[in-house]
Amino acid sequence: MKKGVKEAAPPHGVTRQWSWDGGSGAMIWQLMFLDSGNVLGIKRIPSQRSASLFCLQSETGMALCDDFVLKNADQPDSPVGEGWMIGLETTHGELALCHSYQPGSPEHLGIWAVDLSAGHMVWSRPELTFAANLGSSLLAYRTRVFAGFPDREYSLVDSMTGVDIEHMGNGHERPNRLRDSAESEQARQGILLPELVRSGLEPVESVSCGAYRAEGYHRMNVADGTWFSGLRIMMGELAVYDDVMASNAPMPLFNNILIKGSTLYYIKGDRELISVSMR
Repeated sequence: MKKGVKEAAPPHGVTRQWSWDGGSGAMIWQLMFLDSGNVLGIKRIPSQRSASLFCLQSETGMALCDDFVLKNADQPDSPVGEGWMIGLETTHGELALCHSYQPGSPEHLGIWAVDLSAGHMVWSRPELTFAANLGSSLLAYRTRVFAGFPDREYSLVDSMTGVDIEHMGNGHERPNRLRDSAESEQARQGILLPELVRSGLEPVESVSCGAYRAEGYHRMNVADGTWFSGLRIMMGELAVYDDVMASNAPMPLFNNILIKGSTLYYIKGDRELISVSMR
């Protein structure tokens, strides 16, 4: 505990609501929120080179869907991204919009829309690349080669159905304006992320919500180079909640905390997602 910080039993306003375990060998990789407030994410199992989607009820942590594997619509036995190379782009209503990657590249490719609470894929456009969430429509593009050079052809796609609304051609001016006007994912989903407020051998991240300040604090063990990462919730100089996120880790666990509304979410030991109410 940081010198000069008092410890106290959690007051009524700070309570651990639930925890959810992704399973043996799992790493919770990404988190987003649906319009209902339910939390969804990707978990990876590196030893198996597998990745799947999950969806949890935000109030209780009850799993509405787990181990959902993205499949190619025309090849139902073939998982998208070889079952490993997938990610979350954005959300719309109760749909999770996912992507894969271009072969041998970090560039995204494909859009797959999944209703996780219902447990099925709603639509897919594997030939498109996501560019922006405009609300009822998505800005997307397909890459073609013209005269030996890659060229982007833009379209507006209906967010609920995946059907083309408008073909925009390969001009960049209007697509750039639309992309610039799109709300960021952080703002659109109402998420607060921590900022690094101290660096060095004991870095600290911080994010505030009302009277509370959540801190991710990290310490390097100079003897073996491993890291300890902890979470504390402060009310002024009073520590009202404290937990260990990882110990003997190869690196500090940055960006393992976020706030949605008055709820703090954090990842413990790679595989456990914990919800804490701060009212």
